[in-house]
Amino acid sequence: MLFRFPPVPADPDDPSFLALDTATYAKYKRVNRSGTRNIFLTEHTLVFTISGTKLLHLPGQVLNVGPGSVVLLKRGIYVMAEYLERSKDFEALMLFLPVQTVREFALRQKLQLPKGRQELFYVVAPANELLTGFRDQYRVYFGKQLREMEQLLYVKIHEVLLLLLATEQRGSVLAFLSALLQDEPEDLAFTVQRYLFQSLTLEELAGLSNRSLATFKRDFHRHYHTSPRQWINGKRLEHARMLLQTTDQPVGDIALSCGFESASHFIRLFRRAFGTTPQTLRAKRTIS
Repeated sequence: MLFRFPPVPADPDDPSFLALDTATYAKYKRVNRSGTRNIFLTEHTLVFTISGTKLLHLPGQVLNVGPGSVVLLKRGIYVMAEYLERSKDFEALMLFLPVQTVREFALRQKLQLPKGRQELFYVVAPANELLTGFRDQYRVYFGKQLREMEQLLYVKIHEVLLLLLATEQRGSVLAFLSALLQDEPEDLAFTVQRYLFQSLTLEELAGLSNRSLATFKRDFHRHYHTSPRQWINGKRLEHARMLLQTTDQPVGDIALSCGFESASHFIRLFRRAFGTTPQTLRAKRTIS
């Protein structure tokens, strides 16, 4: 199951979110058990782990983020696991970094960002005294009602970016900011294949490819000679049929792992494409 984070809109009755009418700025998380989830970060995010350990599963590696470090993450889909330390709860503070705010920060500071495409999805920096102090002070804003709250939280984003630029990872932070502000579309085929089995809307997939929905549809048809939904569903159904024929996974689990929102939706599309139901196909395999 794919969890969108932060949710749009955030629940106004959830005190763990720092949200105003205009945007969701932060999330304070505290849980007393370990867990693993598939997370779609809909905003670029800065993560402070306060206690426990967060494991981020990236292509080819796993990042171990504890209280001694902070991590910048580009928006996208990540498998995140949270582990407790003995009797302590897992605690983390997540700040969301809207592109427009980052752009205004770069212009105001007259940053000399690296030129060319930056293929950078994360940066890890040490949680020095200044960053730890920022984290602890920021938590005080949760649950407060201040007249100029929006302006204060806007300034806090600028503050933490300046603190990150003051670390030894300045070069990596500049490259990361450059990657966030890239206007060029991402490689279409790479983006589609990377997120093929995730239950994303076309609007979300277009955004991850750095395109408007209309441009995404046009470029997709030019590349694949069909509509995005027809091509994506076709590939997902082919993969699902292979899993039905070669594994004993429950039909519902196969549906979710292939990116379908529900088993009933998957069964309906499967019958339309192959003229039979997943259960009938599997039964024939068992008999043969």
